[in-house]
Order: sequence, then structure tokens, then C-alpha cells
Amino acid sequence: MNKTTLKLIALLAVCTQLVMAQGQKWDKTTLDFEGPMTSELAQPNPFTYYRLDVTFTHESGAPIMFVPGFYAADGKAHNSSANAGNIWRVNFSAPKTGKWTYEVSFKAGEMIAVREGGVSAGFMDGKQGEVLITENTKKLPDNRANGRLQYVGKRYLEWAENHEPFFKVGADSPENMLHYVDFDGTLDAYGKLGKDYYQLMKTWEPHAKDFEPAAQPFTWKNGKGKNLLGAINYLSSIGLNAFSFLTFSVDGDDGGVYPYITKNDSLFIAASNESKSWEKALHHDRFDCSKLDQWEQVFSYAETKGMYLHFKTFESEGVNLMGKADLTDDRKLYYRELIARFGHHLALNWNLSEETRLTVDLIRNISSYIRNLDPYKNHVVQHTYPPGYPEKKSNLYPNYNYYYPNLVGFQSELTGASLQLDVNDVHEEVKNWVIQSAQSGKTWVVANDEQGSAGRGVTVDESHPLYTGKKNLDNAEEVRHKVLWGTFMAGGAGVEYYYGYNTEQNDLDAEDHRTREIKYKEAAIAKTFFSELPALEMNTMDELTASEDDYVFGNENIIVVYLPKGVSTAINLPKGTWIQRFFYPKTGDYLSANSKVSKSLSGPNAQQDWVLVLNKK
Repeated sequence: MNKTTLKLIALLAVCTQLVMAQGQKWDKTTLDFEGPMTSELAQPNPFTYYRLDVTFTHESGAPIMFVPGFYAADGKAHNSSANAGNIWRVNFSAPKTGKWTYEVSFKAGEMIAVREGGVSAGFMDGKQGEVLITENTKKLPDNRANGRLQYVGKRYLEWAENHEPFFKVGADSPENMLHYVDFDGTLDAYGKLGKDYYQLMKTWEPHAKDFEPAAQPFTWKNGKGKNLLGAINYLSSIGLNAFSFLTFSVDGDDGGVYPYITKNDSLFIAASNESKSWEKALHHDRFDCSKLDQWEQVFSYAETKGMYLHFKTFESEGVNLMGKADLTDDRKLYYRELIARFGHHLALNWNLSEETRLTVDLIRNISSYIRNLDPYKNHVVQHTYPPGYPEKKSNLYPNYNYYYPNLVGFQSELTGASLQLDVNDVHEEVKNWVIQSAQSGKTWVVANDEQGSAGRGVTVDESHPLYTGKKNLDNAEEVRHKVLWGTFMAGGAGVEYYYGYNTEQNDLDAEDHRTREIKYKEAAIAKTFFSELPALEMNTMDELTASEDDYVFGNENIIVVYLPKGVSTAINLPKGTWIQRFFYPKTGDYLSANSKVSKSLSGPNAQQDWVLVLNKK
């Protein structure tokens, strides 16, 4: 045996030496590897020239999970603001207890981050190890107590641990939540609303009082982030379980949310004023490690509060910047970074774009790319324009009646629809796409994530100090009737409330969720109500009643009827004896008395809306 062979054996022994790590089921287990010393602006580019992937295999042989990794600078960039270092990271969320073995792939090559092949980059390439996963000890509302929220081919997502359906209620606004002063690399750029420009940097000061001591470990750089963490705590405290946010608002209404580093901060601010930031001022293939680490701090805290993360990966104004018809390297790299850094979170969806203008084929290709790359198979949805937008017909604004028939079922890897609707269309269109998708053989999870005209949406509560009534009157009854109960009674999976541009605290300048507190508390009541029903066994039964304004949802043993204010109706019940109870959707209270159901239904007080719960004896 010669010296060369002895050296090779020694090298193999080092590469294959088993390293043990520990973690809990469903929790984020982070593995850091020492790779090449580099930086965000280095050549070769660490974000494109290298590709880190780790294959995890459970001791039983299944599952086998292929998890992408990322460049993490010094490994503590959220606190250090480092833009250089030699740490490469993978975030792993194990779905089973027991021993997992892993093997590292670290490849090099031109644009290898978004391509197959490459050559060994050395360092940790080929390294093997073990992770011992124990039972999770977290308690509700922490998502880790429920496990991953999974698409299982039904109209509701289900928690992995107990298979209970998920009913979503949350905030769709502000879309620029992450344009926050405490994040590194986030500039006080200008966004455009109509012909006017606004400085839209957020402080989230109204929610400073909602920060809790338990959130302290999720702050960064000596206490930054408290106000935004307080906003999340507030949403959770009033019973909500979701919020949405853009991760790329470049050259859009806001313009200040992006995961990249700028070529020059002054150049970016100037370019944002003419909506040319992407063209002139941002690196398309270099990410801001410290900013993204700080985003992760916020998302990790949200996990502990039971929140569902609605990643809106583009908006209408910017979705074409990375290509309208082709799945470009820019778009692949962007999604790879999002999935590698944040895909481990347990309750989320990837929304391909707000109000998309992409081709159908590109939507198919993007959804396939995400589905193949995301080891956790998270929910993937598409948001579109509503019919009738704009008033003048134009091929630039195809709505869901164009997109969804070409994407539903097995025509794409989408698992749901994110509907933008006029309030008067919510119930029928949610019902329509629940039914159409079921008939296709692949039922979608359908949510109403934006409602009303762009200017109105969900208005400020009349009781809130900021309410003036000069822009839009309080529409609480309309939202409760046509949006909230209209969605759930159609078999929809949930709602997120959009703050119209012509309201106080709108979709761009909002920093105070208390402006819609009454409407949110009523949404939480509906969430609880439906979670206590055998909702998956129930379907829309609107044909049982005579009124066009009520909703009926049920099965052979239980029927729920929502009666709007001032509405009574005749009902044609299935044979048998039925007992009714009255539920008040504004307070969540049941009237104590049960009574037999007659052929005519009405609430105890015609000046209020009511929910009638009919049970067969």
C-alpha cells in the first residue's frame, strides 16, 4: 500500500466520520458547516457558484428528505450584521422521532445553485452524520405542538399530529409588513400610490405595548424588533392565526421590501423614485444575509404564537421583472433562497404572486419547481385579479376565470387558490372553486385573501379613534356576512382582511391592527365555531332555503344556516325531527334554549344576523 493510498483512506475517514446532533420533532434543527471563507460581494459569488444540499434519512428507511442549504455569513448575522464568513447552514424540521442520518453535498460550478451536476467544492462535501430527534415538548398555541400543516388532497389543510382541519383568519395588510426600520439593509425608499409617492418605512410603534418578555430571545442587536414582534403577539392574542407579507415589492406600490443587497443605497433610493430599482440598483443574485436572518427571527417567533405565514412572493408590478414566460435563473435562485431559509416553518403557503400577469405555462413551471425543491411540500397558491378589473378590458389583467380553469386539478402543482373578490361575489366564487377543484379529482384549499374594491376592503372600526367616516364608512356587517361567513359557509378554508387604499391605516401605511379589532374578533369567533363542527363532512346546501341572502352548510345529521340581518326564510329539511339552537356571530354566544325547527326560519331578533344550528334527533 503506497503513501497516496494511505492519504486517500485517511481523507475518506475524515469525510465519513459520523457527527451526532440532537433536536426535537417538528422543531428547527440547524446544522452549520465550515465552508470557504467568502462574502456577499465575493468572486466567485457564494450564492450561485456553490450549492449546499443535505440528504436526511430516517433509521426506518423512510422518509428520505433532500433539504437545500444556504450561505449564512458568520452564522450569527442577525446580531453581527456580518456580510462575510465561512458558515453554510441547513434548517431541518424532522417529521419523525428517532435517529436520522445525513449526508452533505457541497458542489461548485457556474450557476450551480440552480442547476444539476457540478464538481465537489471540498470542505464538507461528503460529510456524514446523525441527528437524534426526540418528542416535541411545546404546548399550544405553538405550532410545534400540532406538527406540520399539510395539504392532504382535501379542502382544508390538516395538522400532522391530530389531523384536525385548519381554519384561517388573519391580516392580509399591510402588504409591506417587512419594510421595517429595524431590519438591516432596509431603506426609507418611496412607494407609489396612484400619482403620489409616500415614504413607507414602518416603526410598528402602535404595537410597542404588545411586546411580551417571552419574545426577548427573538429580538436582535440589543433589542431591535420589539414592535413588530408585538404586532404579531397582538394578532395572536385576539384569536387570529395568520398574516401575509410581500418578500419582494421592488418597483411596486411600496418598493422597499427585497431580500437582496443594493449596488449602492443612494442609487437604490433614486431608482425607486422612477420604479427602476431592479434594473439599476439591486444585485439579482446576492442576498442580504443579516436581513434574512432577522426575518427568520420574526417568523420563528410567529411559530411560537401559532401563526400561519402567507408568503406573497411577488406583487403585480414586480412579478414580470424576473421573466414573464420563462423560468429564469433569477426566479429559481430567489425561490431557492426562500425555501432554504424559511421552508422549515410548519404553517405557511407560497403564493406565486399577488395579481399575477404571468403566462399559464410559467405558473405551472414555477409551481413544479417549488414542489420539487421544497422538502416539506408546503401549500402553493396563486392569487389573481378579480373579474372586471380594470373597467377597460385588457389582456394585461387576466382574472381567475382565465387562470384557474387552466391550472386546477392535475394541470399544475398548485394546491389552492388565493381569491381576490368583490364582497358580493365571495360566497358563490369560493363555492365554485371548491366544487370545480373537487370535480377535477384534486380538491383545492380555497381562501378569500382580498375583498372589496382596492379603495375600500375592510374598513376601520367605527369605534377606533382613527375612524373619521370621511373616506369609507364602517362595513362591519357586510364583512361579517358576505366575506367571513360567506367564505366558511361555502367550504372555504379561511379569510385574510385587506385594508383598502381609501381607508385610514391602509394596505401601505398601516401599522396598527387595532383599527380592525372588532372585525378580527368576530373572525376569531367564526374560526372557533367551524373548528367545533365536523366541517370536512359538511357541504354547501344553499338549495334547501328560499332566500338568496342566507347560506346553508351541512350533512344528513347537522345543518348550519346563516341568516343575515332582517332575513327569514323557508327551509326544506330532510325527513326526521330537527332541533335548532341559535348562535350569535358577533359575540360567540348560544341561546340556551333548544326548539323544534319549523318550515320557516328566523332569528330571535330581525335586527341582527344569526346562525341556526340544526341537529337531527
